[in-house]
Amino acid sequence: MKLTFISDTHSLHSLLTLGTGDVLVHCGDFTGRGSLEDTLAFAQFMAKQNFTHKIAIAGNHDWCFEDQRSQEAESILNDHGIIYLNDSGIVLDGVTFWGSPIQPEFMDWAFNRQRGAPIRQHWEKIPAETDVLITHGPAFGILDWCTHGARVGCEDLLEVIQRIQPKIHACGHIHESYGIREQGGTTFINACILNEYYRVVNPPIEYTLVGENL
Repeated sequence: MKLTFISDTHSLHSLLTLGTGDVLVHCGDFTGRGSLEDTLAFAQFMAKQNFTHKIAIAGNHDWCFEDQRSQEAESILNDHGIIYLNDSGIVLDGVTFWGSPIQPEFMDWAFNRQRGAPIRQHWEKIPAETDVLITHGPAFGILDWCTHGARVGCEDLLEVIQRIQPKIHACGHIHESYGIREQGGTTFINACILNEYYRVVNPPIEYTLVGENL
């Protein structure tokens, strides 16, 4: 299964060139400030991409997925053939995907949860058999470094990942920590397309699950 990961495109998706594959995954922040108009433009872009399946989660900028417009926003994605995950999962060709937009409290944005019990209740929903875990924010200490010198990932998320050991954990949110890392049997991916100056500089990250990886 060929997977392509992107994140934090912030309505600049039209500048991307994507190939083909089995599953295209967006790890959140596909809009600037969460308007329905931006959501529609994103959905139309995704619908044109040559992938068998398309998955998206929301991010802290995607306000219309957490406020009173959430039902309409989700319908826009669904109507364009995009699988929207919100503390939910799906099995595609035998591979189990789980997605969540939640991240530790970060300024006054969408899908913020306090560290500790409030955020842990979301991670406790992740099934033990998850193969590909998609969250907007990173796990603590892994692809979560900010330019001001702090690590801002979630400790409770890391604990769950270490316990269930998904094959892939994909995220975004922290633009300056784009990259890929293997650790503890999991491939960690930060797929932010924009850098910290909100410029399109990073390519999509491709990963193929084959043989014993499946």
